[in-house]
Amino acid sequence: MVLNHPFFASLAMRLTLKEDRTCRTAWTNGKTFGYNPNYINILPREKLVGLSAHTVMHSACNHHLRRKDKDPQTWNKACDYVINPILLDAGLDLPDGFLWDEAYIGKTAEQVYTRLMEGQGEEESESEENNDSDPSAQTASQDEEQKDEEKHSSATDDPENGVEKEPGPDENTDPGGTGEVRDGSEPKNKTFSEHNDGDTDWDQALIQAASNARHMGKLPKGADILVRERFSPTLPWTALLSRFIQQSARHDYTWTRPNRRYIHQDLYFPSLVSDQLPQLVLAVDTSGSIKPAELERFGAELQAILSMNPSLIHLVYADMAVTGYEMISMEDLNLSFAPKGGGGTDFTVVFDFIENQGIHPFCLLFFTDMECMRFPSFTPAYPVLWIRTGHGGFTPPFGEIIDMLPDDDT
Repeated sequence: MVLNHPFFASLAMRLTLKEDRTCRTAWTNGKTFGYNPNYINILPREKLVGLSAHTVMHSACNHHLRRKDKDPQTWNKACDYVINPILLDAGLDLPDGFLWDEAYIGKTAEQVYTRLMEGQGEEESESEENNDSDPSAQTASQDEEQKDEEKHSSATDDPENGVEKEPGPDENTDPGGTGEVRDGSEPKNKTFSEHNDGDTDWDQALIQAASNARHMGKLPKGADILVRERFSPTLPWTALLSRFIQQSARHDYTWTRPNRRYIHQDLYFPSLVSDQLPQLVLAVDTSGSIKPAELERFGAELQAILSMNPSLIHLVYADMAVTGYEMISMEDLNLSFAPKGGGGTDFTVVFDFIENQGIHPFCLLFFTDMECMRFPSFTPAYPVLWIRTGHGGFTPPFGEIIDMLPDDDT
């Protein structure tokens, strides 16, 4: 997965593996990846990769937090119908029996659940009508209920004999055989510096995985659509900015420090880099097309960025050339924002300046109206976020764009 499907691998690395012979296939609750070794061992490698990606997508979509009072088996079906098209579109091979229905593509898990429950209600109504008119059917139904109770009681553990029995058919909450989702708990509210590997913010993890895979040119189309539809319409641009900064600071893995979640199982996997924020570059477009009110807004947002990031910030002003440069930190909250410029625009000068100064940022934030088509001929090694005002301009060949909305729209 790390080599061929980095989007799903980045997500899977956040779960702790746990052998569980009481489950039929595999499961997750947002923190643990439980699996039955008897099932895992009979799967071909390609289907095992598909099973792993399917299971972790439950967590990434927060399915473990959204069930509420819904029926567990029907909820698992609904979630499967939603994520399986994304996995198939990515070229993954799922275990036999997986659930798929074209009618549910693009729907939310809640929408599919409602449809499935409506269908079950219609079937039950038809069954009741048939039973009311056929006394023998009522007797048969009672016999079936008694057998089901016997099966359920026989599927439990036998503590007296020390026997751990396999789960019975009625306990199956993974009807597709591709990994079930179980209820989890909300992550505790922590500051970024207090965040740890055992408490995953799956919204942030999903954005980070998509960003990494997009830079590698390996972000599946379905996953890209999922991320855009999930966050773009609902989150204000300032929240997206904060998420980008945080996920960029932890955007890479290192093999020099093994992942402690797996080391006790003699599995050597990379771990996320340190929480300590390195240097950040903030570039401000000071060309003539930028209005004075927009420059004032840039200055206000600069103060907000300073207040929430303990890192060193390289502030660069540029139009056709770099017109100003200074290094600032949290101690400069009362910074006098004084951009210089007013000419044309050339984005390449900022990237050349970063390289010539030997700056190695964890990300670059570029405030601009995008009214320029002079982009670097190369893709930088660090993530780039274009913070656009005006909704116009040219589309950059790399990086992500968020629109800086007016004050009354944020």
